[in-house]
Amino acid sequence: MRLRFSTDHVRNSIITTEQGQVLYKVVTPFRPFFMKGTSTLWKIIPNTPPLISKTRTDKSNIELEPDEEDLDGSNVTPVAEGSHVIQSNGNEEEEDIILDMRDQFAQLAQIEFHKFQTSRIRWFGLNNLGQGEVSTKEFIPSRGITRRSRIFTGPDYRIYRWHLGMRVCKLYLESEPNDPVAQYHRYSTGLLPGKRPRCGFLDINLSKSNQGYCDENTDTNNYTDHELEHNLDRDMISPELLDTIIVTFIYVEKLRREREQAGKKDMRWNY
Repeated sequence: MRLRFSTDHVRNSIITTEQGQVLYKVVTPFRPFFMKGTSTLWKIIPNTPPLISKTRTDKSNIELEPDEEDLDGSNVTPVAEGSHVIQSNGNEEEEDIILDMRDQFAQLAQIEFHKFQTSRIRWFGLNNLGQGEVSTKEFIPSRGITRRSRIFTGPDYRIYRWHLGMRVCKLYLESEPNDPVAQYHRYSTGLLPGKRPRCGFLDINLSKSNQGYCDENTDTNNYTDHELEHNLDRDMISPELLDTIIVTFIYVEKLRREREQAGKKDMRWNY
């Protein structure tokens, strides 16, 4: 699986598939380097609850319920573009259900970066990842003398390790320390002869055996986004694990770039 970032600044970026389908967006407002910064991660989810449901008997006249604040009917709620109208086949009464099928963003997580205290990750309850706040010292602690490794336990109960390299971050399974399961490839300007400009992208290569519960017998009714899961190829990675990888990558890439920019005396990434 390859996920593309719209900008090289991954903490202010739109994340899409190779086909161009938007999956996530990351928003980080500007802050001076001495203040804490907060990155908010949003995820695309389907918008399927019915907006209007009205039972009628006259098939020749389809009416929508007016807004409560406008009882004279002059402010009628229109059918949203891309919505669907479902009509029942009853003989006596017919029910019109208007569904807004357009996808929408929902908050997945928030990362609060601190300079002199441990940073914090705030989860908003999507995909059974729980809801609440946890310190990065507990959720993804550092390892090694140089503190270039960050360990976390995935929703599949496997232990993963992000390695913060000089130029890119790589993700490993602790059980397979020599083969990266995810790696970021940086933005390229394409200025060199024979090279083309490209966006940065995150390659994720997890085999089926590493998915645990994500197999042919999985009950898809328990998933949040059926259409999204289909487009991502459900045999590759579970939505919960993908969400965790994205959130942890945003965090560790910030740490890695701080080290890189510190050597260049550049403060651009300190927000």
